[in-house]
Amino acid sequence: MKNLFVLPVLAFGLLVGTQGINAQEVASTDTTEITTPAQDKYIDLAVENLPQKVIDAVAKDFAGAIIEKAGAKEDASEFMLVLKQGEKTMEVYCDADGNWIKK
Repeated sequence: MKNLFVLPVLAFGLLVGTQGINAQEVASTDTTEITTPAQDKYIDLAVENLPQKVIDAVAKDFAGAIIEKAGAKEDASEFMLVLKQGEKTMEVYCDADGNWIKK
């Protein structure tokens, strides 16, 4: 009779114990947050509004790439471009004269 009582209690204890472990693992992996510094804030910009020097630099250095998204700093001194070249998508930065900036 004791075995009939101990076995369900043991099973319940294992069930509750393993659920707590899984919940902790999930919670610890979801805490990553990516933030960008305030000085790197870009305003969305239509691709048609990019300076011609920037468009020419993309055509020269990334032949066949399509500009999917563009952004500019408030003073238009720097541009952020999302380029798609085949299956590859990349984010590049350049100044108003079409010079590439490494970040």
